[in-house]
Amino acid sequence: MRVHLVTDRYAVGGGLEHIVQIVRGLPGISFGVFGQPGPGAARFKQLVNARVHETGYGPGQVMKGDPQVVHVHHTRALLALFKNPLVKHRVPVVFTAHGLHLHKYEFMPGPTAKIKYFLRFHLEKALLKRVDRVIAVSREDYDFLVNRYRLANVIYLTNGIDFKRLDALKGRGEELRPALGLPPGYRLLTTVARFDFQKGYDILVKAISLLKDWLFKQEKTRGIRFVLVGGGQERQKMETLARRLGVMDFLLFLGERADVYEILRASDLLVLPSRWEGLPIVLLEAGRLKVPVLASNTYGNREMIGTDRGILFENLDAADLAYRIRAVIDGNDNLDRLADNLYREVQNVYNLPAMLSGLEHLYGSLCNP
Repeated sequence: MRVHLVTDRYAVGGGLEHIVQIVRGLPGISFGVFGQPGPGAARFKQLVNARVHETGYGPGQVMKGDPQVVHVHHTRALLALFKNPLVKHRVPVVFTAHGLHLHKYEFMPGPTAKIKYFLRFHLEKALLKRVDRVIAVSREDYDFLVNRYRLANVIYLTNGIDFKRLDALKGRGEELRPALGLPPGYRLLTTVARFDFQKGYDILVKAISLLKDWLFKQEKTRGIRFVLVGGGQERQKMETLARRLGVMDFLLFLGERADVYEILRASDLLVLPSRWEGLPIVLLEAGRLKVPVLASNTYGNREMIGTDRGILFENLDAADLAYRIRAVIDGNDNLDRLADNLYREVQNVYNLPAMLSGLEHLYGSLCNP
């Protein structure tokens, strides 16, 4: 079977990691992978069943080579395939909705945001109606696609992760920190996300500023550092904000890293302040590593965390986030119990074999209707 996987850009992150796991986990399928150039392309170099194309994702490129299924993972790439409303591709097309970025406009003020919401709503609805199957990775997204977009071609197939790579990590906590360049003796609260509006780093920095006096007092006993892992266009903006609010000393900007699993394992808490999510891979990874989670009560996060698998703070509310951080450090939450519950949820629901089996069945059903 020949399947072409299409993304926007080979950017390091959860979306590309998802595609890598598909290729690695289905060795009997021959994959072509298409996207704009980026550092993440190197992730496919050792996978013998993948041929990497780094010159874009126009229809002429993607449809070349007689694929039996085209599986798209980004809205821009989907738009490129269906930009011409008169064209109907003879190859079945699958689209995975890694979160609905339409939600962005719910968090932006003013009438312009409402106009953009309206335009994107109708554009995406029209695009997704032309797809053979739409995969929703969360129940909330599934309900939105079915009830708001009125789509009849949606299936629910959640993300899964490779437990073996996570379980192979040796050591925990303090003993891992020297090799990672992380300070020993501190409590480390880590965020793994790219720096952009969606991920809510500004909310986190503002929350830290509300805790500034308390954090200085903590330095006398066991200090706290916020470890920020990721790249993106808003990193400089967040550094500027941190300096202006006087909290730069409490932050470690690590940039993009290849040792994210090790950093997570060495951390005391994962903090995810996103405005919205689809189904964040980093929550699955933290769950498997038994790292406690503090996340915003928003799309994607609340489905994963529920009421007893982590701590949720009021979305967009820096003051509530600050309160929850302090409560965690003061020991007011049973973090071990919450981490154990999330571990079991990831084990039972978000395992890679189930995801891969579902995808393989889907590909086969489209090739042999």
